[in-house]
Amino acid sequence: MKATEKVQKMLLFCCQFLLVFLPLIAVPASAKADNVIAGFTSTQTIQPGLIVALDDPKAKTVKAATANSLNSMYGVAVDPSDAPITLVGNNTQVFVATTGTYQVLVSVENGAIKTGDYISMSSVDGIGARATVSQSVVLGRAASAFNGAANVVTSHNNKAIGRIYVNLSVQKNPLSSADPTLPSFLRKVANGLANKSVPVIRVYTALMIFLISILAALTILWSGVRSALISLGRNPLSKKTIFSGMYKTVFTGVGVFIIGLAGVYLLLKV
Repeated sequence: MKATEKVQKMLLFCCQFLLVFLPLIAVPASAKADNVIAGFTSTQTIQPGLIVALDDPKAKTVKAATANSLNSMYGVAVDPSDAPITLVGNNTQVFVATTGTYQVLVSVENGAIKTGDYISMSSVDGIGARATVSQSVVLGRAASAFNGAANVVTSHNNKAIGRIYVNLSVQKNPLSSADPTLPSFLRKVANGLANKSVPVIRVYTALMIFLISILAALTILWSGVRSALISLGRNPLSKKTIFSGMYKTVFTGVGVFIIGLAGVYLLLKV
């Protein structure tokens, strides 16, 4: 049983190490981002709520984003009084937010929008819509709903347009099937557990931790039960002591597996 105890101690130390340091390495850099609105210029008339794209980064100019150039999507034009910090430059005409929760003009052309839906572009420049699997980039997730029946601002091609609050976070579309670096079932499971888009590196790291926890648990269980059976064959009179040690080994294996699952959850969720 000595070898088994050494293995148990080593695996428990590794799991404790993961629980201590995973929250530190898992905190996304965006969590430190401030709610800052930056000033830009534009050759177009950009009203608050329109989704914008960078037109010329050096000249700090923006334009209404289009469905054909999702990769240039940058943020949403807002009222500068809506943020605690506003960066104003010379000749500023448009104030743009890239993080935080702000009102966005959206259309129901891809269906009614529910809270939690990913928002991307509609066919109308500057107007958002519920994201589809064919769109590679999203603006963020809806923080309020819009069904096209209430709070309608205007319409285009008989499709209602209104305003909803969106949690801004321009990123790859978690619904997209165009990302070849991650199998679709892994992406769905990871995004479902985290309730957000999870970077590929985190998904694979979580998968590695999950597999290691299973291997560690099975190793502990196999070695503990095997050692108990061998000891029982050599000394049947110590049956009670041997089975007591085996039960402890089983609980240790299950504990290691649970700790591994906790590590996976923290890595995906934080």
